[in-house]
Amino acid sequence: MKTNFSRLRRALSTLLLASASAAWSQSWLTGGPYLQEVTPSAATVVFTHSIPSLSWIEVREKGQTDSQAFYQTEHGQIKAYRQIMASSAALPVQNFCVRATGLKPGTPYQYRVRGKRVTAMNAEGATLSPLSADNYASKWYDFSTQDPEEKEHHLLVTSDMHNRPDTLKAILRNLDYNTCNHIIYNGDMENYMQISGSGSEEPYKAFINASCDLFAKNKPFEFVRGNHETRGDISGFVFDYFPRESGKLYNAYRWGDLEVVMLDCGEDKVDDHAEYYGMAAYYPYREEQKRWLEKLIKTEEFCTAKYRIAICHFNVLNAGKRNTEFDGSPHFTELMLPLMKAGNVDLVLTGHTHPKSYVRMEESDDDIVEYNFGNHTGMRIDIAQGKINLKIADSAGNVYLDKVIKDERNGQQLIFLSTE
Repeated sequence: MKTNFSRLRRALSTLLLASASAAWSQSWLTGGPYLQEVTPSAATVVFTHSIPSLSWIEVREKGQTDSQAFYQTEHGQIKAYRQIMASSAALPVQNFCVRATGLKPGTPYQYRVRGKRVTAMNAEGATLSPLSADNYASKWYDFSTQDPEEKEHHLLVTSDMHNRPDTLKAILRNLDYNTCNHIIYNGDMENYMQISGSGSEEPYKAFINASCDLFAKNKPFEFVRGNHETRGDISGFVFDYFPRESGKLYNAYRWGDLEVVMLDCGEDKVDDHAEYYGMAAYYPYREEQKRWLEKLIKTEEFCTAKYRIAICHFNVLNAGKRNTEFDGSPHFTELMLPLMKAGNVDLVLTGHTHPKSYVRMEESDDDIVEYNFGNHTGMRIDIAQGKINLKIADSAGNVYLDKVIKDERNGQQLIFLSTE
């Protein structure tokens, strides 16, 4: 009788463990996956989860059964139980950023997320659960690597959503995100990067989940930091959400015959402003970017592009004069505007100022035009056969602008657009 009771107790314990493990497995993937920095030969998959794990991705060419596993590594070590710790947070956020390399250009692929539950971390590494219910596998998701020979470009740019995912979804739909091959968020997509307290506005809730609902599991978005993303208890962990191979938040990408430069403006006030508590050093950071941009505009990659677009959060043309408080934008303009002119940039897309609809501004001496529009709107840019078409629409479906701008780069015209 005692033996039978022991067997029954062991069976019940096993059943309870299996049930708990099944529940853990079902809730394991709590954010994403979403794609970042898809190039002709590589792609990054980002995701977050609710339990400690060793996680990786598997990638295969579409239509094939053989796949290759990729792990997040750092200095030769595979990462497990990847945490983003904020000192004021009760619990850590766990993000994995896994890059698949060695892919073929312009090729359809599929990926899925895999994981095993970690039961302990020790000096020897990770101890993994032996239970089958603690092995996780997502569905397969389609994506394609970038075609380096592409001649048509369909971009959708928006910014300043300030934690309004439903507005973001409406703008994406109204500008037909499905037919765009590049989607760019130009800063201030939330008010703070914050995972603790009543003001929590972490990136998943603010805009990543909304992006995944529509497209981001299959097509990447590009993220340009705004001044509001410099604030909050996880603002220092921005690369855990938006990893960059360069290790920099400012980057340049060559998409076919289009060169896109994404600049990071930093904060809008002077570094010693009381609001930053002595933690800001954006003046030398902007100087660093200036030196980088000086070199970039002389490279073959930049000079041989048929089209050139620069994207940054602060206004450049309408920045105002240098001052002792809101000096971030004027300082940025002082550094970058001469280089944008020297590099014969076709379009500059900016945000930050929140007009109600859009305003057309120009500076006749430099033959510069700026379109500045609101934080409930987005812009679609269609580039094909030497023409650039611009369309501005809001979250209600109202279209404020829809016109063709011919490629006038031969005349050295610099056109400024603002995407609030």
